[in-house]
Amino acid sequence: MTSPAPEASKRQTNRAAYAAFTEHIEYLCRTDPGARAALRAGLRRDMNHPRTRAMHRLLTPRLPEGCDEKAAQAHYTVASLIAAQPRHAFASDHVDDEATADGPEVVEKQIPEADGEPGEVAAPPPPTPYGPSFGASLGCAVVAQGTSMRMSAAESRVNLLTRQSVRGIHLHLPAAVNQVRTTSATIDWGQLLSDLIAWPYQSGRISRRWLQDFYRITARVDQD
Repeated sequence: MTSPAPEASKRQTNRAAYAAFTEHIEYLCRTDPGARAALRAGLRRDMNHPRTRAMHRLLTPRLPEGCDEKAAQAHYTVASLIAAQPRHAFASDHVDDEATADGPEVVEKQIPEADGEPGEVAAPPPPTPYGPSFGASLGCAVVAQGTSMRMSAAESRVNLLTRQSVRGIHLHLPAAVNQVRTTSATIDWGQLLSDLIAWPYQSGRISRRWLQDFYRITARVDQD
């Protein structure tokens, strides 16, 4: 029997790899309009579609070793979803390399002293095995300040998504992502990639998590 600790460690390792993949896609979309157009062409299409041929050059080197077809399709889908965002979505992602060139030391100097004890640096919180789910993103879209998503529309969308087959979830996600992007809510692309990879085998568990996250967040609406 596998102990919980190695499983959590494996999830954290996978999360780091998925985050690195999605950050690379965002970088491509920000710096290379041709790459962004090629990735966007894969939206709602499987890997064998003629329109996805240009994606192979961009994504194949980034796929995990031994990646099966379903996992590869998840990477292609998330890359297309990221690329399909409006151009201005990438503008705020720019990080000044010079500002971060000094590494961790700069960050530590900016951490305030705790309880008046000089020289003490607060330990960073341990990494969590999961990031915010897409259900959480839909919930945040409902409670977002300013432009928000109607509760009924978000609830219909999360219920539709959680009933989908593997093919169905890839087809229905673009419309749901567009709805979230009209608000100030954000999407954890790395966690979405993780969930899509696991969907063929654990869709029930993932669906439950999406629904629980959604209703936990939108409970605020009923309380206001």
